[in-house]
Amino acid sequence: MINSSLRDCLKWLFVILGFVFVILSSQIPIQDDLGNEGWITLSIVFLSIVLWYTEVIDAAVTSLLVIVLFPLFHVISFEEAAMGLGNEVIWLLLAMLIMATAVKRTNLDKRLAFFMLSLSKGKVIFILFHYILMGFLLTFIIPNAIGRLAVLLPIAISLVKAFENQLDKNFSKSLILIVTFVPYISTTSILTGAGGSIYSASLFESMLDYEWSYLHWLIIMAPINMFTLLIFWALLLWLFPIKTIKLEDMNEYINQEIKKLGPMSKQEMKLIGLYSLLIMLWITKELHQIPLAMSAVMVSVLLFVPGMNIIFWKEARKDVNWGVPLLFAAGLTIAFSLKASGVIQWSSEILESNLLHLAPVTLPLMMMILFVLIRIVFTNFTAAAASLMPVALTVAIGSPFNPVWLGMICVVASSTSYLFPSQSAGNMTTYSLGYYSGRDMLILGLTLTLVIMAMTLLAAFTYWPYLGIPKI
Repeated sequence: MINSSLRDCLKWLFVILGFVFVILSSQIPIQDDLGNEGWITLSIVFLSIVLWYTEVIDAAVTSLLVIVLFPLFHVISFEEAAMGLGNEVIWLLLAMLIMATAVKRTNLDKRLAFFMLSLSKGKVIFILFHYILMGFLLTFIIPNAIGRLAVLLPIAISLVKAFENQLDKNFSKSLILIVTFVPYISTTSILTGAGGSIYSASLFESMLDYEWSYLHWLIIMAPINMFTLLIFWALLLWLFPIKTIKLEDMNEYINQEIKKLGPMSKQEMKLIGLYSLLIMLWITKELHQIPLAMSAVMVSVLLFVPGMNIIFWKEARKDVNWGVPLLFAAGLTIAFSLKASGVIQWSSEILESNLLHLAPVTLPLMMMILFVLIRIVFTNFTAAAASLMPVALTVAIGSPFNPVWLGMICVVASSTSYLFPSQSAGNMTTYSLGYYSGRDMLILGLTLTLVIMAMTLLAAFTYWPYLGIPKI
């Protein structure tokens, strides 16, 4: 109770300090290179980070406050502050969330899950491997980690309970840890893998005039996560060895579960066709020049047209989190304000003169460590990206490195959430079930975080330059 009260007091202390910082920066004349507008911008950025972290008000309400504060203090006009709501990235996200609703309503996700489990032939180590692979594949059709976790968790618990007499605790621990970590490890694999990835891609375009294609992002990022997932599988087998080799009744169990789903429906087949069409449109964007968001919206509209009727609008309206676009818009407003107020130019001049003497690996490593540590206090990748990525790209612009190269390193770092249960809703959900301890998570999560950092830096220095993302 005391610890909880102390945390609440600290939260409100930082919130009050944030508002005081905003008021003082607007009232006290400042005579330096940055000026009042720059300090007001920094104070609003600080306040938004505090509010998104503390969650004393809903994230969507914080987003609305951010959009209002910048014009209120005359940093930018209200029209400029609100223009983020018209950004195509918001339409891309909404379309993907609607598509994910269709996946959930048709049970296509569960059918994919049981198909992947059937490939293991009952061998325990391959059950874990195929569950990891399934978590990765769900990234292509469900654009948020908690959505993927919601698919994986019930199936995992059902499997554990069905074979509890044959399996030791390390199997259930490993399987639930896969459910916990894999949806979040996979977030940066594809551009549409999470709200934070989609937002970051839009920020590269608005701040750096660099447009990511779906295929280019996939080629750059997917190998890092695929190798990380293989190492994660090996870590599970090493840290939590399982005595049982094979589940004899596995095929019968899977057949029973598939029978409950019934034969594949026309809606599921139509949805597979629509996803195939969408991914083909994304991959071939360079040929037809249709933007990613426009392709996604076109295909998502087909879900509702007569003859398709895969889902109904009232179902999509109910399942989609309509507060997410506001969070995106607020992040884009922050990025625009940093540029308009002169903060980017001011910080670039300072950083340029102080970073040239550093060894090539020092700055990216320092930023990765800093972002991993800051990420501890956020429970949401999208909120972390909205808060941290404008700052990261501001630093990247003033550094001697290619800002796209350094920015992508920061995207990976800001997506990590593997150390404590409090770092994500998914962590808290699975931790509360009691299958693993906080110590299990910390040991595995710390090792995994170090692996991700090493794999990212290795790819950045050796692999990315050959694919059009040079270091300088």
